[in-house]
Amino acid sequence: MTMQVRAATPADAAALSSLHAASWRASYAPFVPAEALGAPLDAAMTARWGTWPADRLILAAERDGALLGFGAVVRGQVPLLDNLHVSPDARSGGIGAALFRSVCKALAAEGARTLRLIVIEANPDTRRFYRRLGGVEGPVVDDTLLGQKVRMVPVHFPEPVFAGLSQEL
Repeated sequence: MTMQVRAATPADAAALSSLHAASWRASYAPFVPAEALGAPLDAAMTARWGTWPADRLILAAERDGALLGFGAVVRGQVPLLDNLHVSPDARSGGIGAALFRSVCKALAAEGARTLRLIVIEANPDTRRFYRRLGGVEGPVVDDTLLGQKVRMVPVHFPEPVFAGLSQEL
């Protein structure tokens, strides 16, 4: 069966929490101490998904009822892609790009004309992923991830790029 992208619902919260934690463990291990990715991460994800964030656009990618990934956007004048995660077992199959384009399409339907996000400076694969999609990097800023100081790169999708992404699928 092919992958489907749909609006996530509160019934998805436990699966989203589990995938979110697994993705962080696979993606952020080089950037934060291992102990931060154990029980503290599980507690943070349980708290984060314990109350459904109704102010966000959340899309889920699935195949045969199995969650493959999700994208979550904080709505605003310039929407912020807060999360785009794909299950570590399902990476490198185009799911992230398809999910990102679906997020852009849904935001465009709400009237958005651009999108922004931030990535870890020392994460070349993720930075390359967003640049391939047309993201433009801004100057590096300091931030905190799981209580650890990290250098982050803001990424902006200019209006023409965003418009193109929101029409692709």
